Amino acid sequence: MNPPEREKWTVVAEFHMIADGIAAADLAMSKLEGSGVPAVRRPTRLFTTSTMGGFPPFERVRIAVPPQQAERAREILDHSEQESDE
Repeated sequence: MNPPEREKWTVVAEFHMIADGIAAADLAMSKLEGSGVPAVRRPTRLFTTSTMGGFPPFERVRIAVPPQQAERAREILDHSEQESDE
């Protein structure tokens, strides 16, 4: 699949690297791929170092899937979140 097609994928989850940690994003990717849903991670910077007076940037990672699998992906992630709350 070429990169322009992946640009149209739907974001189904977002993780803030400081609050959630990279492990949470990795776990979500693993659960989706293990369930047969292709997924990609997209890092995004919220603030640059220059706007934060020398502090490290706040980053978040978005998990995106093909649009036709977005609903299934959300169900997988919601189900796994409910299991971890129990």
